[in-house]
Amino acid sequence: MMTDSVLTIALALTWAYLLTFLALTMRGTQVAGRGVDYFSRPAGSQRWTALLFKFGFIGSGAWGLVGVLYPNLWLHWPNSLGWIPWLGLGFMLVGAFIAVGTQLQMAGSWRIGAVEATLAALVIGGFFALSRNPVFVGQMILFLGLSMFQLDTVQVILSACVWIAAIWQVRIEEPVLVKSLSQAYQAYATRIPRWLGFVKGSRR
Repeated sequence: MMTDSVLTIALALTWAYLLTFLALTMRGTQVAGRGVDYFSRPAGSQRWTALLFKFGFIGSGAWGLVGVLYPNLWLHWPNSLGWIPWLGLGFMLVGAFIAVGTQLQMAGSWRIGAVEATLAALVIGGFFALSRNPVFVGQMILFLGLSMFQLDTVQVILSACVWIAAIWQVRIEEPVLVKSLSQAYQAYATRIPRWLGFVKGSRR
């Protein structure tokens, strides 16, 4: 079973990311001079992705707190390879770096969700030169690491919610981006992969 100190580290990293995400969203609202959280009033399929994201994010923060306060409430999976949680810690740090760095880079272009006629200028430099969706890539890496670091069924389910939401949300957003940004986004999409990589012309 994982020690209390390890659970505390996982909790601290999770909440540090969640609070940074919220702070940068507020900053993005100020820079843009408009609301940027379209998940606060989601429409269509984004109702479900918004729900999955919130369940995964808030649930992970809350579950980590439960794990620290009541460490014997839920059994963690046996871990014969003691390095797995520490590899997970590395993933968490890398994922948080990518997600937070991308949010900082976007500044006034940051938004949560996608609504036509509300998108700012297309950002193509920095992390966006490697992935069309670097925030989601960072979040997926972070929550994969959290599942490895805090090995239990509940956290795996919560992390899976984030992964499902990210993959689904990208499929929702791409048509909106094509319609709103037209040729600029289409040209960008032919050069940069959806998730991660360097291959020109890839759309995966």
